[in-house]
Amino acid sequence: MAADIETLIDWLSGLASAIVSDSDDLGDLTARLEEMAALGSDDAAAEALSIMQVIGESVSTEVQFAALKLDPDATDDTLSVMQVLLSFGLAIGGPRVDWRSRPSARAARQRISDAGVTGVAVAAAMGVDGNDLYAWLASVIAMSVRIVSELAATATPMVTVRTSLSLPSSVLAHKLYGDPTRAQELVDGAGSGTPLVMPTTFNALAS
Repeated sequence: MAADIETLIDWLSGLASAIVSDSDDLGDLTARLEEMAALGSDDAAAEALSIMQVIGESVSTEVQFAALKLDPDATDDTLSVMQVLLSFGLAIGGPRVDWRSRPSARAARQRISDAGVTGVAVAAAMGVDGNDLYAWLASVIAMSVRIVSELAATATPMVTVRTSLSLPSSVLAHKLYGDPTRAQELVDGAGSGTPLVMPTTFNALAS
């Protein structure tokens, strides 16, 4: 595939900056990305997968998992390569997240599966040259989906909370969990603009 190497490097660099929190790992990735442009196509492809593995292994939160996304301006072969890399990164990162709720874990599983279908399709379109990539990537995706499915099965379900009037999140947290310190969790989950006035209907963790 004749992907634009500079576009790939910029994309991977952006993902690394957004996701990799360890300063030593980020410094190492930055140096590797600077050297990637000088590699031949096969070596660059292997290096891109290796770098994406480090990025995926750095995922530990739902926000970091959500940050794994394609370059919206990528096209043609560059987009295809990104789709393969993204499917790998999501598969590595998904099982590392302590999913807040059962629905969020299920949504992550679906995202990994959908990206995997796309990535595997890219490998299949390569014909004989993509056979090894196809088999390897399909195996990685299947294992990730299975792990996240297990996480979803044990994650906390969500419930719909309805109140007759808007209440502060600390009051609701005390009523729901007996713990007012969980107020910010309710604010984040409900997408409320302020902790003092919560919506009268929102979803929250059951426990």
